Amino acid sequence: MITRDRDSGEVRVGRDGEPVVHYRLSPYDAAHLRAGIAGAARIVEAAGALRLWSGHQRGPVWERGTGSIDEFVRHVETLGTAPGQVAMAALHIMGAARMGGSAATSVARPDGATWEVPNLVLADASTFPGSLGVNPMISVEAIAYMNAQRLAAAL
Repeated sequence: MITRDRDSGEVRVGRDGEPVVHYRLSPYDAAHLRAGIAGAARIVEAAGALRLWSGHQRGPVWERGTGSIDEFVRHVETLGTAPGQVAMAALHIMGAARMGGSAATSVARPDGATWEVPNLVLADASTFPGSLGVNPMISVEAIAYMNAQRLAAAL
């Protein structure tokens, strides 16, 4: 399941000089995650699934014939979404290094060249204005192609 987060975290520089990500689901985004889990559970149950689980560390496993899908969803909703409670992964970090027309509001120029680091050109999902809410493969390919063409023309 993919969820589109609205709210963000931040990246700070640690004592060792390395970046440290600070991110927690907001109540708004947690509600979307719960709705996604519930919707996905109902869809796969209707499609004939024999067993499913939510991804919660302490989560229940639903098996056909052992209880209703609504009971499973209610149980999952009580488990919460705090750190360490449900498995999550970020596969396409979108909007973390936005392209834009100003160094005050973006990390990179519209051609992907960063404002602060010479000769560094971005060409991935981090350049998007925010999360798309869908698989970004075609959009990433378009940004990479466009920025690579601009870079090649400048060399």
